[in-house]
Amino acid sequence: MTTKTLCKTTWKLAALASFAAVAMNGAALAQDKIPYPVSTSTMVMQSSPGSGGDLFLRAVADAANRHIAANFAVENVTGGSGAKAMALLGKSRGDGSMLMGVSPTYVNTSLLSKPPVGYSDLQPIVRLFLDSVIVVVREDSPYKTLKDVVEAAKKAPNSVKVAVGEPGGLETQTMIELMQKTGTTITVISHDGGGDALLSVLNGTADFAIGEAAELRGQLDARQIRPIAAYTEKRINGFPDLPTAREQGIDMVVQKFRGIIGPRNVSPEVIKAWEDAVPKMLADPAFKKWYEEGALIPAFQNHTDFEAFINNFGTQQKEFFLANNLIKG
Repeated sequence: MTTKTLCKTTWKLAALASFAAVAMNGAALAQDKIPYPVSTSTMVMQSSPGSGGDLFLRAVADAANRHIAANFAVENVTGGSGAKAMALLGKSRGDGSMLMGVSPTYVNTSLLSKPPVGYSDLQPIVRLFLDSVIVVVREDSPYKTLKDVVEAAKKAPNSVKVAVGEPGGLETQTMIELMQKTGTTITVISHDGGGDALLSVLNGTADFAIGEAAELRGQLDARQIRPIAAYTEKRINGFPDLPTAREQGIDMVVQKFRGIIGPRNVSPEVIKAWEDAVPKMLADPAFKKWYEEGALIPAFQNHTDFEAFINNFGTQQKEFFLANNLIKG
């Protein structure tokens, strides 16, 4: 064998060994993924693209694709403050081929409008986060603090306008509570999601908005909007100079959960896959970077705990709505 032939043979063997190593590594990664009953799954989001819920679910789907042996893709199904998405999910099979990303909105919508498929007709699977809710104004707004907004609303009732997401969302409830605690009347403008609400602030239709740091990060970094308060127990990591509502004399804390649900008959195999996957997802460096930048608080709950949490939350919400004459007993 000539030296030239020997070199070619050695190169071919090295290449084959490299390809084999890549194949073995890929197989190992595939084996590490958590088994799932179906190969593809649609994750339904009730709000519009660009909203906090939409960004959350797309990040979850991306992380799930790295840790669960299935392909997860997000579909926005807007309408009826989540009623349309819940109806679609309620008709789906329980094999994990359709799931839904949720926040308090799906419980509130169920109580306020009593759609054909409500939260009690669907199955909580896992909770992932608690969300940091903040108040923002346009960069050139005269309002420097939430206290400034309250004082302006007291001087001229209904003159101050706030943009919120879906009518059944936690933002609307937050505004009801704010007006009750401060004795103000503020005009509430509802939208299909947080992204649309933000546009109303940017174009001057609304004076301020309530949202999550994750969905507002781009405009905050671009200095198009400015945060003036956080509805959190303590100041948010990444926003050390942002005072809480309590620090401004308004005793309010708002916690917004983020989780995954399925149809009522969702299989135990689907539940187990997500219970096994979420801790791995939360430790995933790329996913962790995303949720830390968005000031999301990891708050994993398994199926049993999340179901109990939702039932308790639903009871509390019903009491709030009854007390404020928003629903009839």
